[in-house]
Amino acid sequence: MANLEEMSFEEAQAYAESHGLKRVDKIKTFFGYVGECWQLRHFTYQYALSKIIAGTAQNRLGLFWEFLTPLLTALMYYLAFGVLLGTRTDSDNFIFFLVAGVLTFNLFLQSFQSSSTSLVTSKDLAETLLFPRILIPIAFGLQALIRSLPTLSLLYPFALITGITPSWAWLLLPFQLILTVICGLSIGLLASRAVVKVRDIAQAIPLFARLLMFTSGIFFDVTARFENAPDTIAVIAINSPTALLLDMTRGLFIPEDLPSSNQILGVIIGTAVTFTFAFVLFWRGERRNG
Repeated sequence: MANLEEMSFEEAQAYAESHGLKRVDKIKTFFGYVGECWQLRHFTYQYALSKIIAGTAQNRLGLFWEFLTPLLTALMYYLAFGVLLGTRTDSDNFIFFLVAGVLTFNLFLQSFQSSSTSLVTSKDLAETLLFPRILIPIAFGLQALIRSLPTLSLLYPFALITGITPSWAWLLLPFQLILTVICGLSIGLLASRAVVKVRDIAQAIPLFARLLMFTSGIFFDVTARFENAPDTIAVIAINSPTALLLDMTRGLFIPEDLPSSNQILGVIIGTAVTFTFAFVLFWRGERRNG
């Protein structure tokens, strides 16, 4: 038997590897990292579910707040912007236009905000267990989707109540919601590592969220309101991912609100590229720093 005490570090490492032993904190190759994330998908789901249960356990109305909060928000926006500022003229079916915008934006915002600060809020878990840290922000994005599903299902009765004729396009709503979550999660992944290193960035995230809220067309038609703006500003506002995501949800029910095929394709490709880029950066950061 080899005498490990007389070996150098390099010799001991080579001896361990020759016997199939590996460092427990060694970050795998990219595809190995992806494979480990897939193997732990059930952990990710259960962690997301536990966060939902823990977050609503102390409220008497529990998950009912998931319905009540966005509906009250929509009512407030209707009074403040639709009635007082006259934006209800931007759509023939402003009630559905507004509700669809509020629910879709809330889903995006919850996915983005929660995932961007998840490594800080779940610091104890990240330091206690050995697993791909990227699963933490992914779990928070999944949490946002699960929490929002019951409320977003209200879009169907709201569409019927407001006189919209049912169509096959309604069946695409779940895919649109998943795209919305992934888009928010992708930006959150890019921010999460930065927030760990520079905590001050977390203070700017709510400000960025407010900027998105007032420019994404939740309670007004972006195309109509930016029609007379300078060309550069109008192009950015009309083609911003959040504005297009809102119109994609509305367009499943109101065809005239649906963005062009090029805009939809741009959102899908842009989200896929951003998520992949964020995933690689996250993996490289974890491989470098552990």
